[in-house]
Amino acid sequence: MDIYDKLGVRKVVNAQGTVTRLGGSLMSPEAYAAMAEAGRSFVFLEELHEKAGAHIARLVGVEAAQVCSGAAGGMVLAAAACLAGSEREKIWALPDTEGWKNEIIVQKSGPGDYVNQGMRSAGARVVEVGTVQRMEVADIAAALSEKTTAIQLYLGDQGQPSIAAVAPLARQAGVSIIVDAAAELPPRKNFTEPLAQGADLVIFSGGKGLFGPQGTGLILGATPLVEACRLNCNPHSAIGRSMKVGKEDICALIAALERFLSQDEEAEMQEYKRRADYIVEQIGDIPGIQAQALMADPRARPVIPRVYIDLQPGCALSGAQICNRMLDGQPPIVLGGDGTTLRVDVMMLEEWELQAVGRRLQEVLAGGS
Repeated sequence: MDIYDKLGVRKVVNAQGTVTRLGGSLMSPEAYAAMAEAGRSFVFLEELHEKAGAHIARLVGVEAAQVCSGAAGGMVLAAAACLAGSEREKIWALPDTEGWKNEIIVQKSGPGDYVNQGMRSAGARVVEVGTVQRMEVADIAAALSEKTTAIQLYLGDQGQPSIAAVAPLARQAGVSIIVDAAAELPPRKNFTEPLAQGADLVIFSGGKGLFGPQGTGLILGATPLVEACRLNCNPHSAIGRSMKVGKEDICALIAALERFLSQDEEAEMQEYKRRADYIVEQIGDIPGIQAQALMADPRARPVIPRVYIDLQPGCALSGAQICNRMLDGQPPIVLGGDGTTLRVDVMMLEEWELQAVGRRLQEVLAGGS
């Protein structure tokens, strides 16, 4: 009996991807080992943050880096860095930013946007522009004011202008560009390319494509702003004190990152494609659906091969019914997608899980239980 059995918590097969609600990813063996090793000693956390950041920056080829408490925590620190910089009095004053440059321009979003909420918790006044579907450079330009301190973008988002398109405007206005790239690994080029295009801070999740601890994230960027992130973070008395990332998590993330960088990315993509092709082979001839393996589809991140199942008008089951039957079966399997298109993310699947997903999809889509 493991801890989940002891607690009565269901273990599921994750065919939805590196989503937070399912626990992100599974840590690599190297990360587990580093976590255990780090837990056996005391260190000065400030020194560990500094040395870990310098090591990570060298590994990925950027100017500076900071480990944070997930990508969401990283966005809060990025906002704090743009608001308060490295000024102690301002750091201690957050989230009170009355009279400061405190506006961050973002794309208009629906309710429950935790990224915007996190930046507001640091003291930012979030200025929404464009529509939920689209934001243009002109929308950003119209919202710029003497109180603007940053512009927030999402990497790979098709509803926004590119970093390169926004960068000249930001430079002219003297404001920073914060990029949320939580689920944008792989590919490895995303460590450096957004910064080369003009981003000032780029934030990644440590518990998604890096296969590190779910409670970690990574901030990359120029030294002054990354240093400001560090001063606004634990163990300092600052807005990020509550978003603590411990010594065990920091060391585990480094081990996960080293493993990630040592892998053959092309071979990794070919393995994901093999898994996706396997699922398509299992269900491709079933009436009422169209299944295909796609590499770069904007409906899901990161950019890896995954399976899309489009339900045709003659399909006897709805997307919700299919998802429910997959979850209610043995083993319980979680899929992604919406009412008419289901998504099978193969990144997290072990071989036995891959076969189980193919078998259960065949049974459910063919009308079985």
